[in-house]
Amino acid sequence: MTQETATLTTDRFRRRKGPARAGQCLLICLLSFGLLVVEANIPAVQKVRGIGELMLVPVQAAVRLVSGGFRGVQGYFRDQSSLMSENQEMRTQLLRQEVDLQQMASLKSENEVLRSLHELNAQLGSENLTAETLPGNPDPSRHRVTLNKGSRQGAYVGQPVVGSGGVVGQVTRDYLVTSEALLISDASHALPVMFERTGLQAIALGTGRRDHRLLLPFMPFHADVIRGDTVVSSGAGGLFPAGLRVGVVENVRNSSGEAFLEAFVSPSANLESLRQVLLLRSQARPPGRETAPGAELPGAAAAGS
Repeated sequence: MTQETATLTTDRFRRRKGPARAGQCLLICLLSFGLLVVEANIPAVQKVRGIGELMLVPVQAAVRLVSGGFRGVQGYFRDQSSLMSENQEMRTQLLRQEVDLQQMASLKSENEVLRSLHELNAQLGSENLTAETLPGNPDPSRHRVTLNKGSRQGAYVGQPVVGSGGVVGQVTRDYLVTSEALLISDASHALPVMFERTGLQAIALGTGRRDHRLLLPFMPFHADVIRGDTVVSSGAGGLFPAGLRVGVVENVRNSSGEAFLEAFVSPSANLESLRQVLLLRSQARPPGRETAPGAELPGAAAAGS
């Protein structure tokens, strides 16, 4: 069979199928019209239709129930997904707010320290040097801090160091752009002090303990020293100005039954987490440099002794 013969056969089939479809459509229309006429004129047909509709009521109710349940389950899972997403977003926002709050608290604390140092600098009435501590301790067994100011900025060996709470220590090594300070809690440090309430003078020795406590030994047995007394620098030796806070008495006891008292003092400065300090331009600074750069003070770093 050639292509032309196949084309002719297809056209004939289409011509035959077209009138058949038109006849079927016309027949359906006539039947529908007839059913409408019969329903309108015969009451029995209306009753049958009513019974059929009544029988369909439970089916429609069941379909509506199943459809409503399906929509309810779908809505439940959709709401759950939306709630989980909102919950995760709120947790993320809460975490960000907590981080911001911690940063604000840190900035507030740093601002308070800087304000205290500014007020202290104004009280001392001289141009002192502000420095920040650097991380790392070359010798964990000794109480030292590294500062970001050196001899180029004006730091020098023996220079007193104070913080927002009180006396911190003194510079023992000065490099070009950094320096190292020995804390008053180091076992090799000694500081002349005075009790603010009574005026009794003593020497505060570093103990090297992790709690940074100071020891005031060999005080007269009859001395009026009680827990809570404030200890300040006495100014003896001229290194530290008089009246700087050193610490508060924690404990007073008799030294091995002898005729002396000893007191343990908690430093006023937060020696555990120093950040900003003030390097004082002491009047006791020698005109010439007696200690070589990087050399340590000999023996106990007795401030003014």
